[in-house]
Amino acid sequence: MIRKKLKHLTVIGALSSTLLFTACTPEDQAFATGLGVGVLATSMYSYPYYYDQPYYYYGGRYYYGGQYRNGYYYHNGRKYRSGHYYNRGNRYYNGRRYQAQVGRHGYYKNRTQYNNRSQYSRQINTRNQNVNRSVRDRSNYRDTSRTRNTAQNRSNYSRTHDRRR
Repeated sequence: MIRKKLKHLTVIGALSSTLLFTACTPEDQAFATGLGVGVLATSMYSYPYYYDQPYYYYGGRYYYGGQYRNGYYYHNGRKYRSGHYYNRGNRYYNGRRYQAQVGRHGYYKNRTQYNNRSQYSRQINTRNQNVNRSVRDRSNYRDTSRTRNTAQNRSNYSRTHDRRR
């Protein structure tokens, strides 16, 4: 990430110095400056840098300044999918909209929540463990009920079968 930013800064520096030492119009200089600022504004971070702007969370990184269309996120000429896009308290994933929950899939409303992210991960893990326990208990119950039902079905079949003879 640092290497990519350094490359952008080098290109911006070379472009601005070239424009500064050549005889170009002030409009051209303003365009080049705006282009350089635009490259820096559409960057990625390993933590949520802005909390009031829409962003895309993919692979542990936060992307700002791209577009989200038809379930895909477009950023700097690349097309991303299977990430989470956040805008105005909603999370978009594979073209569907969900309500964003703090601490899940990289969503935090402010810097304080991000700094206390370990608290949210503990809450999520205990919730998942409780869900797994209930699913495991239900599956054990289903196994016993299946056995019971099959035994009852066999006895019912034999009774009805005997009556027909």
